[in-house]
Amino acid sequence: MTARVTRMITSWIDTMSALTSKSQFAFELPNLTYVDASLEEAQFRAPVAPAKPRGFSALIAAFRAWHERQSAINELELMTDRELADIGLNRGDVHRVFDDAYNRDLRDRAFV
Repeated sequence: MTARVTRMITSWIDTMSALTSKSQFAFELPNLTYVDASLEEAQFRAPVAPAKPRGFSALIAAFRAWHERQSAINELELMTDRELADIGLNRGDVHRVFDDAYNRDLRDRAFV
């Protein structure tokens, strides 16, 4: 080969082979810092019980609560045994779901 061809080849090799280092091929995780979870969580406060209605409005509120409870019971009673089993109930549980004596422990745990 002539000197001119040799220079062209070495020139081409120099331009085609970029200098690379090991750090260009290595994957590195970014520097992560620990953030305290208490700073990320919402500050929960003790629930405040709504003001109880008085007089005639208390009577109306009690009637509405009774009506909602009855409509939910009626809807559950219309369900088949299979549908009740899908939500973890059986026919004997339908009225117990709305009985305060059975739900007192759940209600007490919610406000701890």
